[in-house]
Amino acid sequence: MTRQLTLEYYGLSSFCIEHGETRILVDPWIEAPDWSNRAVEEFADVDYVFVTHGAYDHLGDARAVAALSGAPVITEPAVADHLVAEGLSNEQVRKVIWGNALDEGEFGVRVLETRHLSYFETAAGHRSGLPLGFHFEFDGASLYYVGDTSIFRDLELFVELNEPDVVLLPVGSAPGDLAPMPPRDAAVAASWFDVETIVPVHYVPGSDELDEFERRLRAASPEAGDAVVALDVDDRFEL
Repeated sequence: MTRQLTLEYYGLSSFCIEHGETRILVDPWIEAPDWSNRAVEEFADVDYVFVTHGAYDHLGDARAVAALSGAPVITEPAVADHLVAEGLSNEQVRKVIWGNALDEGEFGVRVLETRHLSYFETAAGHRSGLPLGFHFEFDGASLYYVGDTSIFRDLELFVELNEPDVVLLPVGSAPGDLAPMPPRDAAVAASWFDVETIVPVHYVPGSDELDEFERRLRAASPEAGDAVVALDVDDRFEL
């Protein structure tokens, strides 16, 4: 029996995947954003935490959620070392790099390349590492979270190889920052994808970046434009 896959979106690039009894929290920037009414305590039952890179708006509350829930954190090596230094055990933190394939029983994960930087401050100074994208595959549905990236042609290849049902694509900027993939570039990338659904992420709720992305994508590819599902903060989307 195929189980329902549900995506719950918390704004910018933070979201949760629910499939059967499994709950996966990704890039958990939960308590700091102005638009969020969420608290770390709401995620005491998560089974996994995935972190693409060490930027404040992606690493976010990962340590706090992991400490509360006991969930393993799957992330790139520099972030993993930082989380261990911050008090998580080596057994709770798992390091992955581009190309790794994970089999977690109920779901699989392919770790994919991005063109970005994992750069963040620690008690010992600044660290830099390897930013990640994740393709999640479940029974009956799959989801590709591109992660923060600039445009590059292998994004099209990753979609062709993995055939996701949903692509979560960055289309703008974090508060006070420049966009790694501005709306123009995001629209070009989205026009490459033959997928059922494209969910725009990595833009400040209420900004005009989402509208610009959708306008440019419809101009480039009306068919791809029809695939866009824009989610408000706390929206739930069922695959």
